[in-house]
Amino acid sequence: MWKSKYSLSVLVLAVLVLIYQPSRAETFKLALPPGIKGLFSYEFEVLEMALKYADGDHSFEFVEIPGLTQSRVLELLDHGEVSVTINSYSHAREERFLQVNYPLTRGLLGQRVFITRSDQADVLAHVTSLDRLKQFCIGASNDWPAAAILEENGFCVVQAPRKQLFTMLQSNRFDLLISNVKQADFEIELSKKNGYDFVINKSLMLVYPYDFFLYVRKDDVVRHAILEQGLERAYASGAFMAHFTSHPTMVRALEELRPSVRKVFHIENPEMSVRTRNIDPGLWMGF
Repeated sequence: MWKSKYSLSVLVLAVLVLIYQPSRAETFKLALPPGIKGLFSYEFEVLEMALKYADGDHSFEFVEIPGLTQSRVLELLDHGEVSVTINSYSHAREERFLQVNYPLTRGLLGQRVFITRSDQADVLAHVTSLDRLKQFCIGASNDWPAAAILEENGFCVVQAPRKQLFTMLQSNRFDLLISNVKQADFEIELSKKNGYDFVINKSLMLVYPYDFFLYVRKDDVVRHAILEQGLERAYASGAFMAHFTSHPTMVRALEELRPSVRKVFHIENPEMSVRTRNIDPGLWMGF
């Protein structure tokens, strides 16, 4: 039943694309807060790759907006002030927008590590079960779906804007700050510049199916088709995997996944829809 409905939706999109032929030069406008462009250089380069491999001569541009939040980004997309966003998966976002069904980091975003105060660097060294891990309280951003995923798996979670979480960790408001393996080094460097003495815990990792996806407006079937075509061709040519395994940020993150380094606990992602769960397993790493 699901496959037949999904096939029908794909057919409808294909018909719409034929009716509304894309121009030979679509612009993809994307908003982000100032100062974080480098943190997401890998994802931006994936977007560039998709446009390169699709038919037509497309480009994208950045708009930097001070104080920009995830919820504001989605409002801008809804109102047509931007035309694409790179955002972490949630069922609500999948329903609200058209999701391009290629996990941008192959699930690496769901490989989660913990930031702690340096005087508690070994706090997780003797954790051997999920039940024991759940005795710690975890800080998580209040505008990212990770908090809901942790709560639905029975964890103690403290939510706040990301910048506030570092001050709260320093003040012992919770025990661990969750981060993805790709971003943790950047957050440690940033916290040191702000006078904090934090470290990445090296003894364990929490893993669940999760990633960044590209989203466009629900009615923007042309841009959606361009991105799907481009990523499909980038995978087929080998360009996507070459980029994934060679980008410096990903190389560092993949090094953290060595089995001998960490104990790994797998949990469910109850937020994920059946459709996203059924994305080609070859596009996910380790799921």
